[in-house]
Amino acid sequence: MTVLVTGATGFVGLNLLHAMAGGGSEREPVAMVRASASTARLPDGVATVEADLSDSQSLTAAMAETDADSVVHLAAAVYDQSAMRGTNVAGTERLLDAATETGVEQVVFLSTIGAHPEVPADPDSPYQSSKVAVEKSLFERDHPFDVAALYPTYIFGPRDYRLTRYEHVRPIAANRVLVPPLYTYDEYNVVHVDDVVGSIEYALDAGETERYLITGPNLTNRDVLGTIARHAPGNCRVVNVPYGVARWAVKPTMDLLHRVGVSPVPGAGFLERGDYGTVREDLARRAPVRQRSWQAALTETVDWYRTVGVL
Repeated sequence: MTVLVTGATGFVGLNLLHAMAGGGSEREPVAMVRASASTARLPDGVATVEADLSDSQSLTAAMAETDADSVVHLAAAVYDQSAMRGTNVAGTERLLDAATETGVEQVVFLSTIGAHPEVPADPDSPYQSSKVAVEKSLFERDHPFDVAALYPTYIFGPRDYRLTRYEHVRPIAANRVLVPPLYTYDEYNVVHVDDVVGSIEYALDAGETERYLITGPNLTNRDVLGTIARHAPGNCRVVNVPYGVARWAVKPTMDLLHRVGVSPVPGAGFLERGDYGTVREDLARRAPVRQRSWQAALTETVDWYRTVGVL
């Protein structure tokens, strides 16, 4: 089975290719890359083909040249809002058209938790909105191939060369004590990148049109930062501040300091809550494969950052 992988040089893509190239798999992965992309981090022996989601002809040519049986579509604009509609929506539509034209049997699409029909999307997130828009192309059109969509929550794990999760680790590694009202009330739902890779492989084997949730347990910021602190360098101690203390003591104090020009921000910011992929409890701990623990996801991320020298 020849599997064409878009987004092959990204976080999930690299982990997927290393899993497929590790031996014992009947799948032959081919990394679809843009002309400007570096392939230095791809596993040895993985073939590449040049194509771009903005160019329909290049997509058709790539699928025809590789005689792709399946396409795993991981490529997406995550941070560049100006590119999201063109890449995530129009680019996916071009890819689906090319798959139809070349006789591909299966497309596996990596979405995001907020695009799942049972999970409310964040209306302020252009990224989630772009993924929701793709749902119509995936599931409301007739295709001559099977379509599987995967909806992960907040992914941690090794090979995060773009440092997408570094913001959660850096403050801990840089401080001996962290008393972080601005971080204290974040909530998370963490999954290991291996869960995502395993679910992609499961979908390829299943060969059916289906949606797959990939979720872990809902976690507090104390769970996440405390676990990172136990494994990050620097022996940082994370001190939890109860919400009531922040509301009735920290906020008024920071408001006062802001009024007199000492603090650059008022106290309202210390009551903000961040959400990194949480779901209803009945949707938690879901995946089509046996999952790695959230603790392993966090600790292996920290270990990998240390290995590559950013910690």
